[in-house]
Amino acid sequence: MAQHKRRLPVVSAETVLQSLPEGTIVTDATAAIRFINKRAAEIFDLNPVESIGQLFAAAVGNYSLNKAIHKIIAAGGKCLPEAETKTLNITVGGNERYFKAVVSPLIEEETLVGTVLLFTDVTHYERADRIKNQFVATVSHEFRNPLTSIVLAIELLLAGRQPDLCGENLALAQAISDDAERLTRLVSNLLNFSRMEAGEIKMELERVMVAEMVETAMIPLALQLKAKNIKLRILIPDDLPAVYVDATKATWILTNLVGNAIRYTPEDGEITISACLKEKKIFVSVCDSGPGIHPRYHEKIFEKYTQVKGNGSSGGAGLGLAIAKEIVEAHGGKIWVKSDLGKGACFRFTLPIKEKEELLLEEDSVS
Repeated sequence: MAQHKRRLPVVSAETVLQSLPEGTIVTDATAAIRFINKRAAEIFDLNPVESIGQLFAAAVGNYSLNKAIHKIIAAGGKCLPEAETKTLNITVGGNERYFKAVVSPLIEEETLVGTVLLFTDVTHYERADRIKNQFVATVSHEFRNPLTSIVLAIELLLAGRQPDLCGENLALAQAISDDAERLTRLVSNLLNFSRMEAGEIKMELERVMVAEMVETAMIPLALQLKAKNIKLRILIPDDLPAVYVDATKATWILTNLVGNAIRYTPEDGEITISACLKEKKIFVSVCDSGPGIHPRYHEKIFEKYTQVKGNGSSGGAGLGLAIAKEIVEAHGGKIWVKSDLGKGACFRFTLPIKEKEELLLEEDSVS
């Protein structure tokens, strides 16, 4: 007796989207909303029926998301930018929630027809991360005072050249000094990153010449360069325009990148710092002659607490590059690395050239 297959009911795409736990909004190529599911309407406190046909900026009013939508639309289907991911802090039903928002191009038959926005609730992860950062900041702060005392004591011993401080004793004292310095740098990075994630570090912008930043950044590294007999080449054009940045933080980026280069560059090696103007941006490069970095780690090394094992150096918490990335992106720039094993590493970052008036206008638009 023949068995008849049970026919499954046809489910529409809209029914599927309405059932998703993630908020979903679809816009057309004019940034007008064409679809919004129940979850997205709940997140932004919107009437799903009345929202259809409204411009995204008018209905939702989020500057960064609207900017991402228009960036995709402006590309017009040619050389489309990658999907953008942002974290939003929104009050939903009287409760503070965090959402990861992904803005992607909507393509039909190789033509851009709009954008898709997906909102995933990540409140649990954000809160856990906040607790961890508070713990790290507290512990780091408690470490700082005793570390300062240890550093001062060992510096006094080494500077005083005590009669019995020679040979093996001198080597041990120097080892203590090196480890104390490494711990001090680690604690400083932990505190900086915790403050940055908590939004406690403010940007103080001013016009600065790149050559001046490089010169300032190299001052604390002079002894390290000399100790390893590393040749430092600085290639900064005289006619390079000034950048409008937080000078202290931008200089820290250079100090960190060159400090990393020194650690990974062998004795008698070479480090090159260069800069150039391209597409209204300053491109700054720090290249070394060290062991290089495998391509599979090129993106991962900019994540916090990440270190590449087995490349000849250690002693940090994997925070330096994560902090550098935060600072660069806070200035509207990007940072990346070009490298391969055995061929050294070249870290590059960009700083947009903007007048003070332009930056203030952007800040007003965001607020």
